[in-house]
Amino acid sequence: MLAAASLLGAGVVATNTSAADAPTKIEVAADPYALPVEAHPLPSKIILYQYEVCPYCCKVRAFLDFYKLPYTVIEVNPLTKGELKWSTYKKVPVVKLDDEIVADSSAIMSRLVTDVLAARPAAPPPAPPAPAAAVAASPASPTPTAKRSSSWWPFGSGSGTLDVGSGAKDQTAAAAAVTVAAPSPSPSPVDALAEEVRWRKWVDDKLVKVLTANIYRNWDESVETFKYITEQTSWSWGAREVARWAGAVMMWQVGKRLPAKYGIEGDLRKALYDTANDFADNALLGRRFAGGDSPNLADLSAFGVIRAVRKTGAFRDLMENTRLAPWFAAMEEAVGGSARVNPGPGDAA
Repeated sequence: MLAAASLLGAGVVATNTSAADAPTKIEVAADPYALPVEAHPLPSKIILYQYEVCPYCCKVRAFLDFYKLPYTVIEVNPLTKGELKWSTYKKVPVVKLDDEIVADSSAIMSRLVTDVLAARPAAPPPAPPAPAAAVAASPASPTPTAKRSSSWWPFGSGSGTLDVGSGAKDQTAAAAAVTVAAPSPSPSPVDALAEEVRWRKWVDDKLVKVLTANIYRNWDESVETFKYITEQTSWSWGAREVARWAGAVMMWQVGKRLPAKYGIEGDLRKALYDTANDFADNALLGRRFAGGDSPNLADLSAFGVIRAVRKTGAFRDLMENTRLAPWFAAMEEAVGGSARVNPGPGDAA
């Protein structure tokens, strides 16, 4: 088999796929958050192998949609994974960038963002922010301690990251504050990159776990989640119904063990709200986005994961009971419409 491989700065081995005597060996990034040292020309064709509602795949789609990089989707059957028979790597997402292959959602984003920014002219510096208005502020909620990740599918997991999560900042806002402080000064590029990586890891190591435990926390939510999941497939009615009920039963049982597995103590909804408010308070820091005036990779990662569960009770409760709703609305506006070339049922996801 012809295998011309090169180790990229993002830590992913990309392999030429022109020969097909045996499955192509795909090696995942040692550090999926590291940016390549050198930029590559933007690919003329992007193919995304995915599950429609996999949180990691939704991260990649949010990135591609935001940067308006046209892409074709190949939906992978989570039972047979026949669409990945050419690869030794059986998790999603996987992308083909022309003849190059990159696996792992965080590594894909790291790989492409350098190319995008090198290919497009830099935006002019933003205007100085207006003075913050004095407005009443609600008391801050406690910040949870951040402690890998999962997929909504019980039949096979998506690929996210290999690193263990980073800790959350301590919250120091006084409960009796009567004014909202101006947004924090812009950090240096080095500090900004470190913060971006920190919150990207937080998404993979904390947010996905808490969301997963919440969408399967009881029987009704397990059924609702699998109704949503199966609606995103092109399967026959019978196949959808079998998967819906079999999946709901399986994940209802699995869901009982998820809090202990993920180290989530107490009420699951409260853990979800605390996790969301951690991002709202400590990643946004009074700004429109974690990236400041424009979303960065941490924003896109968190948005993609949360948007993956938008048809569930956990999402509705999240928007109604946390400080994250304004950011989510701003992200929907910033990301805009899908850049997908072959529209599917989950274009809005």
